[in-house]
Amino acid sequence: MARKLGIIVFGLVALTAANSAQAGLKDNIIFSSCAAAMRKEYQQADKQLLLSQLNDTCNCVVKQINERKNIEQAKTTCIKTGQPISSNRDRHNL
Repeated sequence: MARKLGIIVFGLVALTAANSAQAGLKDNIIFSSCAAAMRKEYQQADKQLLLSQLNDTCNCVVKQINERKNIEQAKTTCIKTGQPISSNRDRHNL
């Protein structure tokens, strides 16, 4: 009986670890897609994208998507429209 319980516990731990790894991969895909879109938009607008701004926005998008919001809802919640954007002249892109 104890051996059977040990196998069940091992199975649950393995399943939890697999789900955690999948969640991490999904979060990384969402974050990377968000970051690529932000970089493209800022580059096209010839504006500087601060790393802190990218991280804050894309982490927010990941959180919103994980809370079952769609992309448009996540963008509306996460994009800070009142935040000033500095010019990107003579600066490097991310």
